[in-house]
This record gives sequence, C-alpha cells and structure tokens, in this order.
Amino acid sequence: MDAKKAIKAQFMKEYVKKDFTSIHVKSLCAATPVARTTFYSYFDNTDDVRCDIEDDIIRDLEAVTISISEGSLPDMDFALFMDAVEAYIRKRWSDIRAFLVIQPNPRFIRKWKDSIKLHFSERYPEKQRIGNYDAVAEIVASAMLAAYAYWMEHPDTVSTEEIKPLIHQMLDALVTFL
Repeated sequence: MDAKKAIKAQFMKEYVKKDFTSIHVKSLCAATPVARTTFYSYFDNTDDVRCDIEDDIIRDLEAVTISISEGSLPDMDFALFMDAVEAYIRKRWSDIRAFLVIQPNPRFIRKWKDSIKLHFSERYPEKQRIGNYDAVAEIVASAMLAAYAYWMEHPDTVSTEEIKPLIHQMLDALVTFL
C-alpha cells in the first residue's frame, strides 16, 4: 500500500473510534508510519484527508452509475443500479457507515445528495421544468440516504431485497407527482 492510501486507511480507523476533532496529523503519521513531510506532500490537514476519502467514494458511486447506465440514465435498469450500489456500499461498508451513521459527515452527505440529484435530473430531464422540482429532487436524495443509513444502522434486521422495491415505488410515486 502506498503512503497516501495508508494515511487514508489509518484516518478511517481513527474516524470510527474517535471524534474527528481528535484526529491529528501526528497520530496518523505515527500509526502509518510516514514522515510528516510525506503526509504534507499529499494533504494540507486532516480535513483534507477526510475530503479526499469523501471524493473517492462519490467518484466510485458515480462510476457505478455510469457503468450501469451505459451513458443513458433515462434507459437505465433501476433494479440493476440498486444492486450495483448495494454491492459498492458493501465493499466500502466501514467507510460509508462511518460517514453516514457513526459520525455523520454533513459535507459527505451533501456531496452524495448532490450526486443523486444530478442523476435524478439526468434520468428525468423533462421534469426539471416543474415548479417544485428542486424540492422533489431533495426529497428523493434525502430518502435514498435515509434508507441507506437505516440499513447500515440495522444490517441484521433490514432486508435490502425488500427495501429496494420500496425505494423504486417511492421514486415512481414522486416522478408521477411531478
């Protein structure tokens, strides 16, 4: 593992255990171990590390969308998309759960909502002309993240196979409302 990845991995180990404000460059460098000069060649501070991890996750989620949609969100198979997102979340479970549930990260949540809203607008471009479109898009994004957060809080009792059709029905109802 290269130094940058090691720093980010150590950051997440600490993020799930202690408050973000208690994570310091010195402890990251000591645990990784990398020199502080190496740390500063990649990041300005611990928030910069967190931001880089957020961006990695959002970029990967967007890649999932592009892969499943094959460049055409209106024609995308929503069930395949939900399966692919679930698989990605399972792959990055610890990091996403940390940002969404353990120590909710408002900036990460906003980035993910913005990504969902962008894809929503690309999937339903004709709906953007409706007066309440922005509110509906925010509701869709919030509901999606709330469903993921609930699942991550209750992984032993939530069946994703039962929740995915509910999400699809909710989306269909909102789109019909528009």
